[in-house]
Amino acid sequence: MRPKLSDKYQEERESVCNKIIAALELTADNTFLLCDLDANTEKQQKILDLKTEIQQYFACSTISSFKPNFECKRPYLNIIRSILRKQNYSFIGNDITIKQPDNSYKKTIKYVIFRNN
Repeated sequence: MRPKLSDKYQEERESVCNKIIAALELTADNTFLLCDLDANTEKQQKILDLKTEIQQYFACSTISSFKPNFECKRPYLNIIRSILRKQNYSFIGNDITIKQPDNSYKKTIKYVIFRNN
C-alpha cells in the first residue's frame, strides 16, 4: 500500500501552509478580512500560484478549486480553507460591519486562523 501524502510530505505541507499564511498577512490576532482579500489581487494571485505545489503534496480531489469544469466564486478562499483545515488549522469566520470613511457601513467576514493541538 502506498504511503499517504500527509505522512510522506509533512515538512513540505507545513511549508505550503506557511506560504499561505504569509500571503494573507494576518493581523496580530491571526485574523484577516474578506473584503481586504477580495480587493487585493496580489494576495489572491500569490495563493493561486501555489496550486501546482499544492497538487504535489496534498490530495486535491476534494477541493473544488482543483476540479475541472467547476465554477468557484472565490477559488483562493477555497484553497486557503481546504489546505489549512487539512493541516489541522481552524478557520472560523464571523460576520462584522465596518464603518467606512464616508460614514456608510460595509458588511464583511472576519476570519480567524489558529492551530489545533
